[in-house]
Amino acid sequence: MTANPEPTRYGHLDFNSPIAPWRADRLVSALASARPATIVDIGCGWGELLLRLAEAAPLARATGVDADAELLDRARAAAKRRGLDGRVSFVEHQGRAWTESAEAVVCIGASHVFGDAPQALRELYRLVEPGGRLVFGDGYWERVPTAAQLERMWPGTSVEEMLELPELVDAAIAAGFRPLRVEAVEQSEWDDFESGYLADWETWLLAHPASPDADRIRRRADEHRGRWLRGHRRLLGFAYLTLGRPVD
Repeated sequence: MTANPEPTRYGHLDFNSPIAPWRADRLVSALASARPATIVDIGCGWGELLLRLAEAAPLARATGVDADAELLDRARAAAKRRGLDGRVSFVEHQGRAWTESAEAVVCIGASHVFGDAPQALRELYRLVEPGGRLVFGDGYWERVPTAAQLERMWPGTSVEEMLELPELVDAAIAAGFRPLRVEAVEQSEWDDFESGYLADWETWLLAHPASPDADRIRRRADEHRGRWLRGHRRLLGFAYLTLGRPVD
């Protein structure tokens, strides 16, 4: 008997962060309008945003950095399909150890590789060339959760894990950046993201209800949904900061 395949990973998502198509298009357009010659994406995952940036900035050379070999293979295949493999490369590397600077830097949902958001912003500052841009995407508290609310989120969550939005912007300024745009996602963007994330497991369960793995995957999906709907929904926000590094 042939074993049932595992559920896909991120098969229902374009991006591994909450973002509407129109917002992604605007971020790409704004960053590409500065005509960067070099772009680096720290924590690029499967590289969709980086590939769109490369398409919008046809003279740029772009590098995606991530530690997930499986997602990088997917990114390389997508670059080849889209004829971008000559200008876009994907490197398996720890983001916190990356040292090559660029005129445009992207770091979305990857601040944890540096420790926390303030530390990430300080480290990313050295990667952005003077006069360059950083698009930084990170979670923040819409409202500071109570102890009871924290218990309904992922294990080990603490208030100190994230900042509120004004403090996140202050951390960017303290790192040396100037904020060019501050935007926070709408609830529908969060709901679309969480639903898309869960869709890999749910469509698999519909197709393989009698699998020996079904109970394990069902529990995993239900636990994640509970942490979203009963835990961080309307408490956890996500912001995209477009930041500029002053010229020296």
